[in-house]
Amino acid sequence: MEAVSTKYIDHVDVLLGRFPAVKASWYSHSMGGGFRDTVGYNALITECYQLLKNVHRSNHPDVQRTVQAINGESLHHLEVIEGILIGLRNNLTNELLDSLVRQISIDLKADFLEAARSLLDEDQKDPAAVLACVVLEDTLKRLAKKHGIEGAGSREMSVVAQSLLSKGVIEKSTNQSISSFKNLRNAALHAQWLEVSKESVTLLLSFLPAFIEKHGL
Repeated sequence: MEAVSTKYIDHVDVLLGRFPAVKASWYSHSMGGGFRDTVGYNALITECYQLLKNVHRSNHPDVQRTVQAINGESLHHLEVIEGILIGLRNNLTNELLDSLVRQISIDLKADFLEAARSLLDEDQKDPAAVLACVVLEDTLKRLAKKHGIEGAGSREMSVVAQSLLSKGVIEKSTNQSISSFKNLRNAALHAQWLEVSKESVTLLLSFLPAFIEKHGL
């Protein structure tokens, strides 16, 4: 996704860079007006239309607006196309940034889980439990935010999981697994080490990778 977004952003930047010269070739008179740079104008609007059609479906509003603007053949209509391209660039940039944030989050969680496994192998169950539980809670709350569940950041983990189940985001079996980690989460994050078992941490570390991969978080 990052490569595709970057490719389109670069293409939009090239096209936007050609607008000033074509716009400067506009002339008007009592009978109307036109673009002295006929070749540049026609090449630009053709490429803009093709790019928008590649990014969107043919009946997308931006594609239809571009067709209408092309038919207008005026400086104003060319500026409409320029505005549509600027909007497209902003949307692509935001998508790219969101994708990068998600990837960074996934990479950090992978590091946390690897550290937790190493600690567990060294019989350091307590810090391993803290790392694993932080990853579980963060993943649940990010998943809730992704699906429009409001206030998830301040809710208890099992409540968030139940909300995800109600919306059909997770299955009943997944919710049951998450609920089974509630006591471990509470013990680990409140330093109640006698209630943290190596077995429960091992189970959580087995559950998390597939859960994270499935939901892309």
